[in-house]
Amino acid sequence: MTTAARRVCVTGATGKAGRAAVQELREHGYDVVATDAVVGAGEQRGAVLRADLTDYGEATEVLRGADAVVHLANIPAPGMATPAVTFNANITMNFNVFHAAAALGLSRVVWASSETTLGLPFGGGPEQIPGVAGPPPRYAPVDEEHYPFPTTTYALSKVASETIAAQITQWSGIPFVGLRISNIMDPDEYQRFPSFWPDPQLRKWNVWGYVDVRDVAAACRLGLEAEVTGSQNVIIAAADTVMNRPSRDVLAEVFPGVPVIRDVAGFGTLLAIDRARDLLGYEPAHSWRDYVK
Repeated sequence: MTTAARRVCVTGATGKAGRAAVQELREHGYDVVATDAVVGAGEQRGAVLRADLTDYGEATEVLRGADAVVHLANIPAPGMATPAVTFNANITMNFNVFHAAAALGLSRVVWASSETTLGLPFGGGPEQIPGVAGPPPRYAPVDEEHYPFPTTTYALSKVASETIAAQITQWSGIPFVGLRISNIMDPDEYQRFPSFWPDPQLRKWNVWGYVDVRDVAAACRLGLEAEVTGSQNVIIAAADTVMNRPSRDVLAEVFPGVPVIRDVAGFGTLLAIDRARDLLGYEPAHSWRDYVK
């Protein structure tokens, strides 16, 4: 596929994943329209188009003229706003972008779903929302069949959005690729990882998963380029965990009753990325182990 003539709108373009996605796509020959609800004073004038995606008219206008959209704009995690605000904002933004993409005849929607749709936070922990008792995973590695298992309104907003995507793809024939993204990390954040090692309880909430922001950006590009139909949703995580101990050992200590349903070698991820490999050709290229010795 020739990418040079492809015009892609990236929403949430000033966020961690958004900045990386914009860079990745431009380096691969895409014409990128970057947009976000808040444009900082440090942004070059005109580099990011300001748009409020909770307004359907603004969502339509910002997508007009694009061939595809990488939709990363949402309240990005539970606990950042009240449960009602989180759900209502995310579901409104996602519907508006999805519906506008179909109405304008875009060729592809790639968007940020979440690992939380799979049951996070497992067993409680720092990300736990008061009043919600996070259960342990039903099995490991956690894969796409663990869905749907929302335990927060944030996760529920993503589950509902995956349902909306599935319906709009049937109406329109436009492929949708939902990326169930793990905990995104910049390389300079890897120096914190040794603080997790003494107490495996600290990061049990997502079975010690993470993903490098550059691999997220690559997944966004692959989502645009893969030969897919319908609405497809895949886990995007690193190939390993945040821990310095074998994954099966950590799992057995913290979640002793959880069955392991397939081989997990060494420090291998407990968030299964097999489907992303098969469907998108996704292969994580980055690990904290290259930065922390």
